[in-house]
Amino acid sequence: MAFFKFNMTKKILLLITVFSSLLTQGQNQTGLVYYGEIQSMGAGAPVGPDLNAILVFDNNRSLFITRMDSLEGGHIREQRNFEGTARISRTVTTNEIGFRHLNDFKKGIFTSRDIGFSYVKDRTPKIKWNITSETKAIGKFTANKATAHFRGRDYTAWFTPEIPLPIGPWKLQGLPGLILEAYDTNKEIYWYFKSIEYPTDKSYLLKPIEHDGEWMSTEDFKKDQIKALKSALISGRMSAESANIRGIHVNNTTQNLMLRSYIEGFADDQ
Repeated sequence: MAFFKFNMTKKILLLITVFSSLLTQGQNQTGLVYYGEIQSMGAGAPVGPDLNAILVFDNNRSLFITRMDSLEGGHIREQRNFEGTARISRTVTTNEIGFRHLNDFKKGIFTSRDIGFSYVKDRTPKIKWNITSETKAIGKFTANKATAHFRGRDYTAWFTPEIPLPIGPWKLQGLPGLILEAYDTNKEIYWYFKSIEYPTDKSYLLKPIEHDGEWMSTEDFKKDQIKALKSALISGRMSAESANIRGIHVNNTTQNLMLRSYIEGFADDQ
């Protein structure tokens, strides 16, 4: 009789736990992920500035913010040299608002305050992920490995199904779980997990990107970036010889050059 009561108690506790978990998932809780972000375009290794970034999210949207003054404890503008497989010099800057990427994944709308303070609004990018069976621990989470090619780079992402939302840093998204870590072939672009608040009381951070003017499409943004690149070539700030990036093999010279300075590499024949 005592054994029967013990088993019943265990079953009741299990049912309560399951019900509480389902109830929690049904609520629109806000979370906040803290990342490190290293950008070392053209260096062939993760040797660039190590900056702070955040991803605030709920069950409908996520907002990624980086290069914002307050995340770094103040404004940064300085020239730095970095040594990887190649020596590079970069002007490291932050600003009051930062670069922002808002993914309304329920509506399929993606808005950005991007390079050159361009305001871009378009459909959420479709990334063709290949999910593998490989896993590893990141913080308190079990993360699964996925790979994809996106805008000139081959990415590896580690996501956790324990937070089953299709979100991640920058424009990387679309997996069945939160991306905790992501990087390209040589970690020239590298986001790594620091900590998480889930739930968080900082829901006020999750807000639309404010812009009074016209929004450009991704296609217009691509054209602007290519135009700026070619202008830099003409003025002598870049050379075509610098298009050879270790670990990145792209036939299109414009795309190769762009990948030395920007996260995204657009080809002018696409």
